[in-house]
Amino acid sequence: PRAGTIIAAMSEEPREGVARFRVGNAFAGYRLDQFLQRMIPRLSRNRIQSAIRTRVHLSWEAPVKCSTPVRAGGMVYVDDPAVNEQAIDFDPAVLWEDDDLLAIDKPAGLVVHPTHSHLRNTIVMLLRRQRDEPGLSLCHRLDAETTGVLLLARHRAARRRMQTAFERGRVEKTYLALVFGQPRRDEFEIEAPLGPVTHDSYVFRQAPDGEDPRPARTSFRVLGRFERWCLVEAKPVTGRRHQIRAHLALAGHPVLGDKLYALDDRQYRRFLRRGGLDDELSDRLIAPRTMLHNARLVVPRPGTPDGRIEIIAPTPADFAPFLDPTLRGAP
Repeated sequence: PRAGTIIAAMSEEPREGVARFRVGNAFAGYRLDQFLQRMIPRLSRNRIQSAIRTRVHLSWEAPVKCSTPVRAGGMVYVDDPAVNEQAIDFDPAVLWEDDDLLAIDKPAGLVVHPTHSHLRNTIVMLLRRQRDEPGLSLCHRLDAETTGVLLLARHRAARRRMQTAFERGRVEKTYLALVFGQPRRDEFEIEAPLGPVTHDSYVFRQAPDGEDPRPARTSFRVLGRFERWCLVEAKPVTGRRHQIRAHLALAGHPVLGDKLYALDDRQYRRFLRRGGLDDELSDRLIAPRTMLHNARLVVPRPGTPDGRIEIIAPTPADFAPFLDPTLRGAP
């Protein structure tokens, strides 16, 4: 059906490229635009209203308008424009490759796996198409703005082995991060459980007071001190979501450019509403992206001389201006 029209019934499974949102009792009676703003907080109000005019459907009989009240138990469908996008140019450096594994140097700005808002231009989907390897799958995940070593398995058996290695702590991970301020000690450790903190039905941060927090521990070492920031090495002992970013924020030294952990709730909501950074937020964050880099991954690999492989990703070019010893302010 044409977007913006009425759908009286939609019992069949929606096609690929349609995000689905079920209306819970807590949202009954919300305006359609308000409901979608809660469900897709990364989109600005203007983009939500534009989507309603062009690519939103309802499972009940009602006009599709911004002011339409949503019904408890109903479904709201949003066509994803990514389905119609051309594949972006993507030619990552290969850091390791054999019959089982593929490791690339992930660039900033790309999500690693398909979600309801990113379907085609994700690293997994791009690599599957470009290399004609439909069996490629992730062994671990990196956030969209994080760079560095990303490991993929080429078949199910390799993926199972690597997932087991990650779960059992047999993978050594070393990150580099540019952080605000000056830690008091050159070496320190943060041990604090992490769980998702939710606001208005969507997840903000990971924090000790989040839902069902799980143990998390990260070791840090300062590698270089500058006037307004430091370069630190981070070695996560556990593997929780956002672990390094959350632990650094708890220590009072969030990562430069980190919209989620270096901004307060009010500033982060402003970033979401605008769909990007304004001048004030840009000045606050100093860097345009989260300055976190997965520099080194050591994984068990039977058959190699040491029984493991070490994969190293060079420090990305956008770190360089921040590491200039003559630097006296923001780049």
